[in-house]
Amino acid sequence: MRHILSSAHVHTTFCDGKSTAHDMAQMAYKMGFVSLGFTSHAPQMFDSAHCIAPSREGDYKRDIRLVQQEYKGRMAIYLGIERDIFSCADPMDYDYFIASMHYFTRPDGSYSGVDAPSEIMQKYVNECCGGNGLEMAQQYFSLFRDYVLESKPAIIGHFDLVRYNNAALHLYDEDSSAYRIMALDALRAMFETNALLEVNTGGVARGYMSEPYPAAFLLKEWKAWGGEVIINSDCHDAKFLDAGYIQAEEILLSLGYEHVVRLSPNPEKEMWERVGLH
Repeated sequence: MRHILSSAHVHTTFCDGKSTAHDMAQMAYKMGFVSLGFTSHAPQMFDSAHCIAPSREGDYKRDIRLVQQEYKGRMAIYLGIERDIFSCADPMDYDYFIASMHYFTRPDGSYSGVDAPSEIMQKYVNECCGGNGLEMAQQYFSLFRDYVLESKPAIIGHFDLVRYNNAALHLYDEDSSAYRIMALDALRAMFETNALLEVNTGGVARGYMSEPYPAAFLLKEWKAWGGEVIINSDCHDAKFLDAGYIQAEEILLSLGYEHVVRLSPNPEKEMWERVGLH
């Protein structure tokens, strides 16, 4: 079962990826991909370890455009970016952008990662949320909701990344009505932007999640509202370009989805197209 043959969310050595854009595209082409979208983490003034250095944003754009020319007529290449609340990249400089939520702001003005190591997350919850994991989750969804409503991205990236440390830390009960209501309220607001909801398999590929983001109950409601989804690998290493895709397709089929959206192999005609799951 290989229907997607695309990813609109991949990273390279310009940020925290392990593969160059050339190596990523070469692997995608060998795998039979029809399209590939590069979305390095946009520059943040405080995080050069995981994001494009501000001084190298121009180099990133040029490198992807060169790969685009190299594969023209064989595989569609798109220049995208993954932006956070604090990103300083102009989304108008890109074919599309993914909105994500990777950072909290601490009272002293410093930043704490949503997907930081567990001890850092526990410290943030203790010091900034009164030890209340649900309060941390509420902060996450409220900030993410407001950012998506303001920025209107093409894609909502790993919507419930806030689950990253929850299996290890048990910060809140993911099955509780309190958690589910806050997540659904934020997602419903985002639905009004007509963005694609990403089914992100990156956590599965890297071994810290047993299923893609977002959770099935969110995908179920998204479908009921009439929302569109896109399966992305959030790949940081070329060998994982379509890791977890079969599981993602099976989950979507079990929820009644009949198609997903992917980057079009014909960019001159359209950027996005539907592809059936059957």
